[in-house]
Amino acid sequence: MTQASLSGGVSRRGFLKLGFWGGAALTLGAGGAGLLTGCSGDPGPASGFEYLRQKDLELLRPLMAPLLAGGLEAVPGAGPDQALAAFDRLLAGGSDGARGQLFQLLDLLQLGAARWWLTGTWAHFADQDPEQLRATLTAWADNDGGFARLAFKGLTQPLMMAWYVTPEAGRTTGYPGPPRNLAAKTA
Repeated sequence: MTQASLSGGVSRRGFLKLGFWGGAALTLGAGGAGLLTGCSGDPGPASGFEYLRQKDLELLRPLMAPLLAGGLEAVPGAGPDQALAAFDRLLAGGSDGARGQLFQLLDLLQLGAARWWLTGTWAHFADQDPEQLRATLTAWADNDGGFARLAFKGLTQPLMMAWYVTPEAGRTTGYPGPPRNLAAKTA
């Protein structure tokens, strides 16, 4: 007796193989989606922060000095955590949708393959020395990929803006502020 086949010429064995591999693909896809959407049991904001999570701090902390290019050193006693606190305060003024998109980007950057696609490096930012970080940021900024460039600007511009709008950092830019005669007329 020959092996029974389903309509269309697919054997029972082929159907079972297809079901097995389809189930495996769905399982892997669901696991990946869970990582990207934050369904991995996220404990919430880090201690002392309103929005940024501990994994965000670990990802962004090494980037602060090369991104701000001397801006941290110009403010006595300032460090990456002060810049991240300023960024967290900036997030408070944003919409829920904008914050959600930012956190999706940060979750994406946690994955080595996605980090490689966006930045050109598999290595976590915390595992890179300062020279490697500068090279990573340069390669990421110069990336011709539309999404990679958008992700770079979407992450770095708010970080820099948050830092330089703080009074301490703002004084280090050399910008004297609004013209005095204009400020006197509006007061």
